[in-house]
Order: sequence, then structure tokens, then C-alpha cells
Amino acid sequence: MGIEDAFLHDILAHPDDDAPRLIYADWLDEHNDPRGEFIRIQCTLAQLSDEDPRRWPLEQQEQELLREHGTKWLPKEIGHISCIFHRGFVEEITLSPEAFLDEADRLFEQAPIRRLHLRPRGWERAERPDASLSEIASSRHLVRIHRLSLIDLTLSRSELRDFLVSPVLRQLTDLQLSQLTVGNAERPESRPDELPAEIVHDLTELPYRADLKALYLTDTALTLDGLRLLANSSSFGSLRELNLNGNRLTHETARILTGGHLLPQLETLHLDSNRLGDAGAWAMCEWPALPRLTRLSLGHNQIFAAGIQALAEAPALRGLISLNLARNIACDEGTAALAASGWTRLQALNLWFNGIGDAGVRALARSEMLSRLTRLNLTANCITSAGARALIESPHLPRLVRLDLQRNEIGATEQRRLRDRFGPFVSC
Repeated sequence: MGIEDAFLHDILAHPDDDAPRLIYADWLDEHNDPRGEFIRIQCTLAQLSDEDPRRWPLEQQEQELLREHGTKWLPKEIGHISCIFHRGFVEEITLSPEAFLDEADRLFEQAPIRRLHLRPRGWERAERPDASLSEIASSRHLVRIHRLSLIDLTLSRSELRDFLVSPVLRQLTDLQLSQLTVGNAERPESRPDELPAEIVHDLTELPYRADLKALYLTDTALTLDGLRLLANSSSFGSLRELNLNGNRLTHETARILTGGHLLPQLETLHLDSNRLGDAGAWAMCEWPALPRLTRLSLGHNQIFAAGIQALAEAPALRGLISLNLARNIACDEGTAALAASGWTRLQALNLWFNGIGDAGVRALARSEMLSRLTRLNLTANCITSAGARALIESPHLPRLVRLDLQRNEIGATEQRRLRDRFGPFVSC
């Protein structure tokens, strides 16, 4: 066994420990190999929050190293399998069930894979892309997987349940079900693109349910009955992140979550691309105190200025550090309400494509409540050089270092002044 093989063996044996990776990085540095720097950068990034301004220069260096050297660091004979690096090594792969059976032995001996996404071959719906799920359920490699996604597969309720209760999945902490077509022999009248409430019931009985930290049920046409089962379940004691994006959920969602066991324990909640509307935003005013909730994503929900104002007044949301309202209709009135809110902890605000003009930007620039912002996204609005000048002259944005203003009408002089004021991570 060569010395690099010995390093890899140690990393594979201790996949959650940074120490073997950093020891290898030191050795690589001594041999002038840029992968040492790459490992160190990614290990640092893994410790930083999404809002931490230290991320962006590191991410820039990370991408430069990947562009120049990334293909050399992939597992051998990787083919068309999608791979993502974490902490210096390929930890995340996307492939079909059939490809997993063909390639797993070779992939898992070369990389500390922890995240697995299964979707049809060619990412296109096939006759039975799930035919090998029962074989995968007994794979010894699944014991290393902490994050599992099943995407765009066609399967029966029993096939899904039998796979998810496999003993080799007991260490899962993150589970994603997305775009599934689930046949239900017990309810043949149910829509094939609708996630039956019975599936949600099965999730509440998973043997590892108490250890799940993140649950993603996205683009599944989750029913309100299924949502009630989920919201009222006390089975997910460790769950901190819930993603219900793309389920056509209505304003009733906010009310259903209000009385359940799940909402008070969440730190992150994603409800993008639903149909909450202003009524859903107003319903959030009735949410109980949520001291843990720090990240909320409500993009593309047909929320207008009145709904944005309701969110700004919701007591349960005052502890947010990140808010995504992209592709809503805040306009200047709603933006002014956000600027006057009591969200003194907010660090990241996404108002991409919200019909905001210079008056709304001036309200943000005058706000003392937003003094902790490190990232502000105002892409694709109606902002001119006058709005840009308000940001430049604001005395209340001392921490802002990531500012997105693409697809606005801002002159070259103001673009230069924005970079002089906020630094290199300004996009115009």
C-alpha cells in the first residue's frame, strides 16, 4: 500500500473526521499539490454558515481550483455519474438504481461517499427505473450514507416502504423524496402524481425517524391530509429542517403547521413554489413563539405587499437570520414594511424579482433594523442609479459584503461606487 493509499484508507475509515483529511492536506502541501489547499478550504467552508461573509472569498478560491484541477481529483472511470466534492473529496453522487448496482463497489472504495441521490437512468422516466431498489436495500455501502434522495422514481407504496425500512439505512439523518410517482393498491382512485397520506404515515414509523435532522418532501403533490399527519407527529424528535417546496400547498398550510408538534422544533423551513398567497402570510401572524426558527424560504408564493407587511409584523419571525422572498410581489410598499420590521438579527435577505423600485431601496438603506445584513439580493427589480446611490450612502449597512443587483438599470459610475463601498462581491 502506497502512502496516498494509506491516507485514503484512513479517510474512508473515519469519514466524519476532518483530522485525517487535514493530515493528508499537509502532506500534499509539502509536495506542492494544490489539492491540499482545496481540502483545507472545503473543510473550513463546512464549518461556516451560509450567511458568514468569510464564505465568499473561500468559495471563489474553491471554484477556481475545481475548474483547474477538479477532473483529476474525481474517482477513476467515473463516466457520467454526477459527483460533488465536500471537505476535499467526492462525498455526493447522483446515479440510477441500475448504475448504483454496477458501480457502487468501485466508487465507494475510492471516495468517502455520504450522500446518495437515486433517480432514473439518464434522469428520464423509464418503464421501471426502480426495478433494482430491493437489491440496493441490502447493499453494504448504504451503511455509509447519511443523506438519501429518491427522485423521479415510479414505485409502489410497499416498494418504497420496504426500501426505507432497510436496516442499512438506520444511520440516515437527511431524507428527500421528490417527484415520485407512487402507486397505491389500497387506494386505486388516488392520483399517481400525488403523495398519499399513507406514505407520510409510513415515514412517521421509520425505525430511524427520531434521528432524522432534515426531511425534504418536494414536488410530490403532498396533500393537506398528509401535511396534517406530518405536522402533528411527535416521531421526529431531532428534525430541524423541513422542505415542502413545490407542492401546490395553499394558505391552509400555515394554519395546519400552527397547531402541530413539528413547527416549534424547526430551525429551517422551506415553502417555496407553493400557493400560500397573502392569506398564508397573514396566517403566519398566528404562529406561536418559534425561538429555534432562523431560516425561512417563501419564494414564488404569490405574496403581495399586504402579505409581506403581515410577515414583517409576525412575532414568530423576529428571530430570523435568513429570509427568501424571491419571485413574489413585494413592490416598494412591502419592502418598506420589511425595512421597518423588528428583524434585528436578519443577515440574508433575498428579494429577487419583486417589482422593487428606488423608493423601496431607499427604505432598506434607511433601516437601522437591517444593520446585520451580510447578503442582499435585489436582482431583476426596477432599481436605477438613484437607488444604488441610496445604498452607497447608507450609514446602516456596515456588514453588507454580498450584494446582487443584476438586471437593474444602474449606471457604470454607481456600479464602481458600489464595489468601492461594499467590496468585490457586488454583482451588477
